Amino acid sequence: MLDGWGLAEGWTAGDRFRQQAEFDPSWADENIFVAVEQDELLAVLSILPRNLRILGHSIPTGGVGNVFTVPAARGRGLATELLERACDAMRARGLELAVTFPGAPPATPEFFEKRGWHAWGGQQTILRRGSEAAEASSAEQGQEGPEYELHPVGPEDTRALQSVKSIHSAYAGSRSGTVVRDDALWEACLRLTIAPHEEFWIVRRGGLVVAYARASIVDDVLTITELGRFEDGAGALARLVASLLEPRSEDPLLRGAAAGRITSEHLRSFLVLPTFDDIGLTVALEHRGIRSHPMDDARANFRCVNLIGLASRLDVDLFPDEDGCAFLRRILPPDAMVFWPADRF
Repeated sequence: MLDGWGLAEGWTAGDRFRQQAEFDPSWADENIFVAVEQDELLAVLSILPRNLRILGHSIPTGGVGNVFTVPAARGRGLATELLERACDAMRARGLELAVTFPGAPPATPEFFEKRGWHAWGGQQTILRRGSEAAEASSAEQGQEGPEYELHPVGPEDTRALQSVKSIHSAYAGSRSGTVVRDDALWEACLRLTIAPHEEFWIVRRGGLVVAYARASIVDDVLTITELGRFEDGAGALARLVASLLEPRSEDPLLRGAAAGRITSEHLRSFLVLPTFDDIGLTVALEHRGIRSHPMDDARANFRCVNLIGLASRLDVDLFPDEDGCAFLRRILPPDAMVFWPADRF
């Protein structure tokens, strides 16, 4: 059924579902909800348990995905029924928050908002190389080029990945919305990429890894799906981001469905950064002639499935008559939350 739901670059939701079933350590049959009529599968919904950092706390969260109803069965309330049963199950299993990223009908943003979910949307940043970027690149070759060494990373590069994990823990630890990853979830995250092909780079300075970034084609646009740096690595990360805007003679992302459809020059004429709060990186990018333009981010939707439990864990008092949506508006302002596309469900 999910093979009929097309995603990015020739993928389908069915392909993604199979990968989740094979690689996700939290996968369990009890987390799959289906509507069946006379042995015919009509609708589906899945939960992937995660822990999100919210206000410095690790919050048990259910990532809701694969919400899909076959077109002929829409309008019968099947997705609504599955969603409510999933929320009941999450509450019973100790998950206090639910998050989803709306997609194909019936799981549109409006669908979730009408059912008590809070729409969250920040601002993405579009990055483009200005004319001064070429000058900065030329100056870099003569002055600081040897300082920063860029290297691609694969799942087998265990030493480099250990450094990346340390950066992720430090960089994401103070930001609300990022997923807490143990080793098993890290391994799954490297396999469960948001698109069929991914670039994963690290930056070394003096032999030490100080920054990293991951990028894929998402919705036909070059997108940074995750990044991180140590405190003194803003310049290194800016160097890496700038390199992603440089066309390749053999572009590793232009394979499969993307091959021959667009050129590397077109693909890398701009890229999208997810909502993030890193003034040091922003300044370092400006110094490299990388221009930034804000635009509305794709919305996520949240729901408190256990409001009292969530407020207690966060040590935040509830206002009189405050419901889950009002509480989330108060504690999760869009400009103070980061959710990497690499962690999407």
